[in-house]
This record gives sequence, C-alpha cells and structure tokens, in this order.
Amino acid sequence: MADCAIAFDVGGTSIKTALVDGSGRLIPETAKSYPSMAKQSKDTILSHLLDLIRQQARVQSDGSVSGIAMAFPGPFDYARGISLMKGLDKYDALYGVNLERELRRMMEQDPALLSRFADGWRIVFENDVRAFALGQLRAGRASAYDRCLCVTIGTGFGSAFLERGRIVTSGEGVPADGWIYNQPFRDGIVDDYISRRGILRVARGLGFDPERHDVKDLAVLARQGERAAAEVFRRFGALLAAALNPYIASFQPEALIIGGQIAKSCDLFLETFRSDVTRNVEIWPVEDTSASAFVGVASLLLNPTQSVD
Repeated sequence: MADCAIAFDVGGTSIKTALVDGSGRLIPETAKSYPSMAKQSKDTILSHLLDLIRQQARVQSDGSVSGIAMAFPGPFDYARGISLMKGLDKYDALYGVNLERELRRMMEQDPALLSRFADGWRIVFENDVRAFALGQLRAGRASAYDRCLCVTIGTGFGSAFLERGRIVTSGEGVPADGWIYNQPFRDGIVDDYISRRGILRVARGLGFDPERHDVKDLAVLARQGERAAAEVFRRFGALLAAALNPYIASFQPEALIIGGQIAKSCDLFLETFRSDVTRNVEIWPVEDTSASAFVGVASLLLNPTQSVD
C-alpha cells in the first residue's frame, strides 16, 4: 500500500475513520465506525482517538502515513485545532483543548506508532460539512456544476456553498461563513427545525413519543404505510424547503446535494420538498456522507491547493 492519510469523520454519535491513498481515493475496506464517546471526559475522548489512529496505522503496513485529517463539527478553530463546542451535549470536555497539540504529544510517546508516519507528518482539521463538500468536488456530484449548495442533516444542520470548484464563505446569497444553521427561522434558528430534534418536534406534535420513536423508527413506520409517520416527513420536507428557499433564490445553485444521517430518509420527504422549492434546482441525496468527508478532509493533506475562499 502506498503512502496514505488517516481520515476521520467525527460526529456526536459515532466516529468514522478510513485510509485515503496518495491519489486521493478512499480505500473502502479500511472504513470503520465506532461509538463517539462524545459525552465522556477529555482524557477518555483523547485516548479513544489515539486508539483509532493506532488501529488505522497498523493497517498501513507497507507504506507511510502522511498525516491525520479530521472532519469535526463546529464551533471549532480549525486552523489551530482547538475545539470550541460547548453546551451542545457533545465534546463539552474538549472545550478550549488544542487537539493538534494533545494528540501529537500522545503520539510522540509511542515510538512504534510514530515509525509508521512519514517525516513532516501533519494533523489537519476541517469543518465536517466543508469536508463533505470538498469530497463531492473531488469525487462526487458537485464536480459537474459551477454553483452548488451542499447540506447535511443529522443531529444538526450544516451547509457549504460551492462556486467554480471552491468553497465560498461570503458573497451574494451566502450567509457569513456559509453557515445557514444559525440563521433566524420560525421561532428560533434553522438548526432547531432542520435536524433530528426538528423532526422529533414535528413527531411530538403528531402524537409520537420521542422516547419511543427516534427518526429511524419513524422512517420504518412511514415506509410501512403508517399515515401519521408519513405526515411527519411530509411536514419536514415543507420545513426544509421553507428554510432553504431564501438561499436557493439568492445564491441560485444549479444543484443541491443532501448528506447526513437523515439523507437516508430522503425518499420520505423529497417529494414535498421538490414541490415547495421556489426555483428549479437538481437534488442529489448522498447515502454515504462519510465517504465524501474522508476524501475531502484528506485532500487538505494530499492536495493542499484545494481551499476555501
């Protein structure tokens, strides 16, 4: 196996990791998923990350590892590798922690691990949604369009705006940093409605108990023909259209690419979403968001000229 990067897609529920080879291709058989331990102590989370690095480094038996690339949710100081998540019920123990420094310190205490890394190896960080968008540019649907909006829907809502092969964080139709999640919407912000908890809020209003029915359970019921469950997703599709219409109208993307865990239920809400979107846009659900995130975040090590404006 040639030189490669260890890529991470860090989420609130799970941490996924894989190897990406020197040409920027995901090595599918190396992709693994683990519990996140996001509510544990700082030391537990760091030790968990180190253990996953060790596991992937052991797979790379006949080449060297050029570095570690981590896609992380925000808020996060990606340039310095410092987590700024607080009060989000995930990774609170890492608030203010310099992950780049801590992981490097721990790795330097393990000579056997370091022997698998190339000289000048690095650790880089990027927003998880931007990593997904970069992956779509390199090996996905976004490469076919001049202007594209990528979103992820899961425990929260993420967005990235693409123009002429680059992520843009300002300009006509683009909110600050390209972030839609914190924009005002209904009685709160977009993230309150376009997320797992947003779907469960709709479900609660239709008589479902969120303690008994999570999104996956509701999707199963909807596909079995349960009318109230199907109505949950129909209403969610209408909410998604209402939340995105201002940005689709102002940024005028040619395509909308939807990832995240809830993209796996797109069949239940896309019909309503399409009917409520006010401008013609091609819509592409992506089932394996992490595969794109791996390729995208690894490109920061393997192809550092691809950047964010």
